[in-house]
Amino acid sequence: MQTTLLLLVFFVIAILLGIMLRRLLKNTAIPYSVALLTLGMLIGGSLSFETNIPVISELKESFILASQLDANLIMFIFLPALVFESAFSLEVHLFKRMFSQIAVLAIPGMVICTLITALLCLTVLPWGWSIGTALMFGAIVSATDPVAVVSLLKETCSRVRLQTLIEGESLLNDGTAIVLFTLFLTLATQVKPEFETSVVIYEFIRVVTIGGIIGAVVAAISLIFIGSLFNDSLIEIALTLVLPYLVFYVSEHIFHASGVVSVVTLALIYAGPGRTRFSPEVMEHLHHFWHTLSFLFNTLIFLLVGLVVSTRLGLADLANWEYLAIIFLGVLMIRGGVILGLMPILARIGIGLTKEKSVVLIWGGLRGAVSLALALIVATNDSLDIELRDQVLFLTAGIVVLTIVVNGSTMRFVMAKLGLDKLPKAKQQTFDKVQHKISNEMGKVREQLQNDEYLKSVNWALVDKNIVVVGEDFGEEKIDTQVEYLRKLLESERQFYWNQFAKGLLSKDATHILVDAIEKALDGTPQVWPRTSIVKHWKIPAWSIRCRSIPVLGSYARAASYKQHVIVFESARGLFEASEYIKELAPSLSLEPEQLKLALEQVDQVNRFAKMTLIDFKEQSPHLVERVESYLALRILLNTERKMIQLLTHEGMISETDAEKLIETVEYKMHQSKKQSQLT
Repeated sequence: MQTTLLLLVFFVIAILLGIMLRRLLKNTAIPYSVALLTLGMLIGGSLSFETNIPVISELKESFILASQLDANLIMFIFLPALVFESAFSLEVHLFKRMFSQIAVLAIPGMVICTLITALLCLTVLPWGWSIGTALMFGAIVSATDPVAVVSLLKETCSRVRLQTLIEGESLLNDGTAIVLFTLFLTLATQVKPEFETSVVIYEFIRVVTIGGIIGAVVAAISLIFIGSLFNDSLIEIALTLVLPYLVFYVSEHIFHASGVVSVVTLALIYAGPGRTRFSPEVMEHLHHFWHTLSFLFNTLIFLLVGLVVSTRLGLADLANWEYLAIIFLGVLMIRGGVILGLMPILARIGIGLTKEKSVVLIWGGLRGAVSLALALIVATNDSLDIELRDQVLFLTAGIVVLTIVVNGSTMRFVMAKLGLDKLPKAKQQTFDKVQHKISNEMGKVREQLQNDEYLKSVNWALVDKNIVVVGEDFGEEKIDTQVEYLRKLLESERQFYWNQFAKGLLSKDATHILVDAIEKALDGTPQVWPRTSIVKHWKIPAWSIRCRSIPVLGSYARAASYKQHVIVFESARGLFEASEYIKELAPSLSLEPEQLKLALEQVDQVNRFAKMTLIDFKEQSPHLVERVESYLALRILLNTERKMIQLLTHEGMISETDAEKLIETVEYKMHQSKKQSQLT
């Protein structure tokens, strides 16, 4: 078979194996990534057996070919997509709050780990490595891999802050590792190595800075284009697929900068300020697409790692297992020592760090495809001695396997021992209150079902065993849940704005203002009131008032003034509706009367503030009221028309072809009304 067909066979079989494995592992404690790696190693170990069966022989050839893929191909094919998906799914507000901690771990923490690991290798290993080689190896095995870490966390961790910290570190220190690796590889291949600290520091700053700039520039340009589209899911999703590869290629290949930093920057801008540039209806499809792609690529990468490890390491390497064990234990201890050493800093910046979470941070430092790809680059470098290349590949592959299998498979146990497998007590009580609300609703439905004449033979004893107990108490322990309660209300309000935006009832500017105010309120001790940041966004630009009557410039000034009036009206209206929604929601989540009273007082202040703003708008700008309200009413009605067409299509009353034509007409009216509203 041709090479292309063999790779296609590998892709199909690998995904099918992944699907079956995921199905078998459902409701088990075995991490998917660990099982995939083990399966890949088993398949790789069986490739040495001879067979005359044509189909089996072709399958064997396809897996052998896959195991021989170039390391750069692995980096350029899998890494951009997996890094983008991981960063795009981060909560950007939380990432910004924790950025100081992530940066400390990813840069100085990573550099210290590299230096100490190099020192350990020079002390323990009897192979006579040079300083350059030891530093290169230290950079390879010191970086936690985003692919392995993210895959593990999504299966085991429900704590968003801890997940963001570990995931953020793994994303950024990967960029640090690749930069250091490139520098030290050059050093290791020199006959007379010359090492200048200032040159290394300069090169590191250059690589990271240029990488960030490339990601930001591409994000800005692409968002301008995406903002000009209207609900074109094919183009919007295709762009998010292509651009991570583009920025990675441009950074790594053209500017020799950090492709990972470029991709992370692009993804964070898309997930943060760029989120409202995407059509609201597209966002759900976009996340589904990337979630599916992540599953496919994770399946392929872990199988490939298993194949590479088992096919490229021979039995001759078994004599070095004792050195592997020492280096593996050393790497774990070095990471633990560095994190504990940085604890005084990490506990005082960002959102802080507890001892329990630091243990998870240490144990969750998995190595994966990135480390192996860097080791494979070394293994194919003819400038290095063949024995040295085999040693680096053996140790790296061993550490990758051990961290994924040992650390990955025991992570649930470690988190359970530390009490991090459950929600914090205050959060748990709020969660129990939500479950209580659900159970009460189920109780009402249960009563209706009992009276249904076509459900007289139901075995209710059996049914009741599988549903939440109606009216179940949520504990007698008294815990201060005020902070968690307010946080839950604010998070509910933030989601209300995103839902309104998705329905087309809030513009991107109004959504940004309102969501930004919520995120500021969530910083530190959460507060429902005041919302000082909103007022700053509501000011009419002074230049638009002064330049109103100037020829040519006046039309732009009037358009800017009108746009700002629309933003004020929309955001005030959205704030008012949100406060009404939160007033209805607050009692169902409250655990104590006093707690509810304090919250409602703050919500009432928000409500009055929004109401007074709307009244003032009508009094001070009566000439704009009709125009603004007409535009909003038209947008709501057109959005309703589109939703009805989609609903009727779903019910089979309209064919998909006819529905597409009707929706195109509605969206054209939406686009035209938006353009007309911006004209003076």
